[in-house]
Amino acid sequence: MIRSGAPVRERLRKVREAILRAVTLQPSPEDAASVVGGTAAGASVTAVNAVVYAAATVGADNALFTTLWLSVVFALCMVFVRMSSRAAGRKITRVSRRAARRLVLTSILLAAPWAALPIHVVAFHGAGDEMLVLLVCTGMLSGGAFMLHRAFVASLAYVWTILLAVIFSFQFGGWAAAWPVTAYAIVYGSYLAYFTYTAGRTARQRDESVAALSDAVQSLQQARDENHRLANIDFATGLLNRKAFHEALQASVAHEALSREPFGLLLLDLDRFKTVNDLYGHGVGDKLLAELAQRLRGALARRDIIGRVGGDEFAVILRDVADAETTAAVSGRLLKELNRPVRLGGPIIRSGASIGAALCPGDGRDPADLMLKADLALNRAKEEGRGRAMQFDIHLQRRAAEVDGIEAGLRAGLDARTFRVLYQPQFSLCDGGIVGAEALVRWPEDGPDAPSPERFLGVASERGLLPALSRLIAETVAEDIGRWRRQGVRAPKIALNLHPDDVKSPETLLETIDMFETRGITGQHLTLEITEECLVGRGTDGAAEVLERLVGRGFGLSFDDFGTGHASLSHLKKVPVTEIKIDRQFVAGLAERRDDRAIVAAIAEIARGMGLRSIAEGVETEIQRRILTELGIEAGQGFLWSAPVCSGRLAGMLGGAGR
Repeated sequence: MIRSGAPVRERLRKVREAILRAVTLQPSPEDAASVVGGTAAGASVTAVNAVVYAAATVGADNALFTTLWLSVVFALCMVFVRMSSRAAGRKITRVSRRAARRLVLTSILLAAPWAALPIHVVAFHGAGDEMLVLLVCTGMLSGGAFMLHRAFVASLAYVWTILLAVIFSFQFGGWAAAWPVTAYAIVYGSYLAYFTYTAGRTARQRDESVAALSDAVQSLQQARDENHRLANIDFATGLLNRKAFHEALQASVAHEALSREPFGLLLLDLDRFKTVNDLYGHGVGDKLLAELAQRLRGALARRDIIGRVGGDEFAVILRDVADAETTAAVSGRLLKELNRPVRLGGPIIRSGASIGAALCPGDGRDPADLMLKADLALNRAKEEGRGRAMQFDIHLQRRAAEVDGIEAGLRAGLDARTFRVLYQPQFSLCDGGIVGAEALVRWPEDGPDAPSPERFLGVASERGLLPALSRLIAETVAEDIGRWRRQGVRAPKIALNLHPDDVKSPETLLETIDMFETRGITGQHLTLEITEECLVGRGTDGAAEVLERLVGRGFGLSFDDFGTGHASLSHLKKVPVTEIKIDRQFVAGLAERRDDRAIVAAIAEIARGMGLRSIAEGVETEIQRRILTELGIEAGQGFLWSAPVCSGRLAGMLGGAGR
């Protein structure tokens, strides 16, 4: 029994709670807005119904009542239409209890004229009019309940104001069908109440669903915007990233093809940015990037597009730029801004930049080709000394094609091992005997089109082929020394040039030294030549330590091109060199220029004072040899004695096999 009664009580409790919620339901702002929005249409329908009823019942006996009644209905309609039109322009954000009560009173006021009809008609007219009133009131009940379904209490007030009047008039009017009409009114009113409640609840649920969907769409849009920002914006600078900038460049090229509006493309490479990161950390580096990006924004037009396309590279699309002169002017302005010192809390940083520029359509209409040409101009600007701006021209493209050709030749020569190693003998200035030889690499084939060693070594360094080339040279020297040994030739010390990249890659260099030692070649057979570039610039922080390790393994160091750098004397204190080589530019002017003679004399004195061997390069005349001897230089090399020769020819100069 308890089990069967419990579900019934639970259902009754839920019904009671639902009724209480419905009766005390506070209209939401959306409910109020719906009612206000439907007021004009409801008033219009009310006015039409009133006119129809008045026309159907017009007569001499009720003319006064009909006129007054119609006037009241019209007046109420006009008042509420005016009130709704004033409220229509304002967004409803909340509905107070006072406003909810006013809505209930307004509903009763709107229902009052229609509640007056059955009372008047039952009291003064016949059964035919009573049926007409019943039909009209039924229609108004339905329309009012529908119009007010978003405001449940107001809907109840409207419906039951009319229904109670109908019940009262029929019960006390003595009509025979009073009780059926009363029953009908109660059932119909209950149905309208249920309809109003469920329709309002459905509408509110729909509003909640729409609001939730709107929030979800908004959140999704925000997420999409954030994803787009993360995918297209550089975090450190707030500029376009590489991907987004290339898309902007493609769009600019497409726009130019349609509109014929030219534009310029700039590539900017920051100077010394890696040094800033190494000295102060990546946090300061990011702050520097952000500051320089802000300066770029300030120096460019609003239509220009800026992006960060590399670690220390920016790119700019210059709108409305038609010629190289305008591009050069903008580039100069940007260099001036980027060269200004930057204070980041503590350190004052001077960065600077180099710029390469290309024009569309003057230099092409392909985005990748434009980037390549701007990059060629940028590389040329950096080669000219940094802090410069360079405009692309056809010569740069030819130069790039030349570099590509040299690279192809390098790769082919490395694969076939056809690079030649020649030796230029070094002679004692005292007795003329051979005291050493410098190993020099040459292009596989002789000829007027063969690139110079300086040229192809530079390309090898630029294209990452120098380690392989250095290894090939070292192995060739080791093979030649081994062959001379087998032939019984007493070879002098061979001077092997070290490129700055060799010193920057100590692992590869030490592997080469291991290879020499494995073949029995030690410091008695080999001297390593370095230049000042091995000790200064990027990546040379550990160069002195690497060279000391080589000296510790018994290999001598020769300082090549001494006197041509900025700090050669200071390097003599840092690096344990055993030999100084005097550059050919000082030797060439010995007979004519006193300053060259004074420089060579000073170098000779330094060498004697430090116990270093001295050797002069580029000796071509007997007068030069005599002056060098007088100044105390110990040895020399040059065309006065011999051009670079192959290993077999050097063996012959040394006296042949067995001697």
